[in-house]
Amino acid sequence: MKLLSHDANGATIHLDERELRMVMVLIQEGRITFECDSPTGQALDEMFRTAAMLVQEARTTGHEMIGRH
Repeated sequence: MKLLSHDANGATIHLDERELRMVMVLIQEGRITFECDSPTGQALDEMFRTAAMLVQEARTTGHEMIGRH
């Protein structure tokens, strides 16, 4: 895990595949435990799930995509 940059608006963090999956699981478990169906919770869950799938796909195909989703 590495903090790449930050400013008053937010932070850019690099996570390896294992760290990404761990964060994804923690978000999902937290949403279930606290019954958090807020739009922000749903968006975080979806973003990390998508990121984990894209990383796995890139590992499988050998392709890399850089950009914002």
